[in-house]
Amino acid sequence: MSLRCRACIKCKTYIIIHADNPINQIEIKKFERKHTNHTIVTMDLNEVKGVYSPNTNNGGAKPPEEND
Repeated sequence: MSLRCRACIKCKTYIIIHADNPINQIEIKKFERKHTNHTIVTMDLNEVKGVYSPNTNNGGAKPPEEND
């Protein structure tokens, strides 16, 4: 199963979704508030990687390349 993320199309930034991480859920809500008037979508990480920039704070979760 591929990782999913929430992405802001206007700002070209994203935050990875870790469903089991309550800290990450709080960070996602902050991300969504910060981008309230922007278009935010849920996408596969491989669709945004290299095109969009990662959100600077990801709820203490490791980046996907460190999870292997």
